[in-house]
Amino acid sequence: MRSLVEPRRGRVLALRAEYEAGFRGIVNAGVAEGCFKVASARLVSYAILDLGMGVAAWYREDGELTEDAIVWQYSDFALRLAGASPEG
Repeated sequence: MRSLVEPRRGRVLALRAEYEAGFRGIVNAGVAEGCFKVASARLVSYAILDLGMGVAAWYREDGELTEDAIVWQYSDFALRLAGASPEG
C-alpha cells in the first residue's frame, strides 16, 4: 500500500474502507439479530478479512488441503470469531 502513489493510493484506500465497512455491517447485523456475540465488530471484521487475505500467502492447488476443505474450515473459523450462536 505504501508504494502506491496518488490517485491510485486514494482509490485503493477508499475501496478497502468500503469492503471493511461491509464486513462490519454484516457483523453488526448478525449481532442485532442475535446470531453473533462480539465485543468489537471492527476487530472481528478485521480478523475475518485477515483470514481471507492470508490464504493467498500460503495456498497452493497441489497442497495438503483442497479448496473446498479450506473454505469450510475458514467459514467455521469466521463464525467462531463472530461468536455465532449454534441456533443462528
